[in-house]
Amino acid sequence: MVDGYDFSGRVVVITGGANGIGAATARAAAAAGATVVVLDLNEETGKALAAEHAGITFHRLDVSDHDEVQTAIALVAAEHGRIDGLVCCAIVQPLIPVLEMTPDKLSRVLDINLGGVVWASKAVAPVMARQNSGSIVYFASGTADFGKPHSSPYTASKGAVAGFAHTFAKEVAPYGVRVNLCRPGVIDTPQYRVSNPDADYSKIDKPEDAVGPVMFLLSDFATMTNSIVTREGTLPRTPRTFP
Repeated sequence: MVDGYDFSGRVVVITGGANGIGAATARAAAAAGATVVVLDLNEETGKALAAEHAGITFHRLDVSDHDEVQTAIALVAAEHGRIDGLVCCAIVQPLIPVLEMTPDKLSRVLDINLGGVVWASKAVAPVMARQNSGSIVYFASGTADFGKPHSSPYTASKGAVAGFAHTFAKEVAPYGVRVNLCRPGVIDTPQYRVSNPDADYSKIDKPEDAVGPVMFLLSDFATMTNSIVTREGTLPRTPRTFP
């Protein structure tokens, strides 16, 4: 178990789980006893992650491809007999000024960041509904509320994911399926580095710092749905001594 969580006998699917928060969650869930299936385009990193822990398997997947997602989720359900958790981590976060936007650039971001969430949710929902249980976790972002220069496709996609989550949560709640959002704060991930090349990464939280809220939302302790769990930083790693 990890931090009091026992996921023995549970199956957790993580899209975009080859690195960043997805990979950190995969490690934590597997250490807590779950069977973890990571779905990602990055084969090299995904296979290396799976080699770390017997409880993690990797399959290559393009989350923007509707049919490919449906097939992958169906195979996971057929192999393991159930799916208890879905964590949607697959994103791209390019820097694109609005005046340099093209249809292809916009479509790529929306197809991955929003389409990947919708298609994975569509595929996993019938499996969870038949079980009358399941937890789905998406990621919100403060940029959707406050904006960020040159990040309009990303901010638009994150706003859309939040709206989708609130609607989908109400559709699947009657079947015992929970849908929640995690707003992880600023985390040093490969995609964050793409959109923040000049940041001081030594002062930014690591993916492992965001795992706690995700594990909570996957667990039976999180009885809520249609909610947002927000974190905005960690305590100092070396606390001061109180006078």
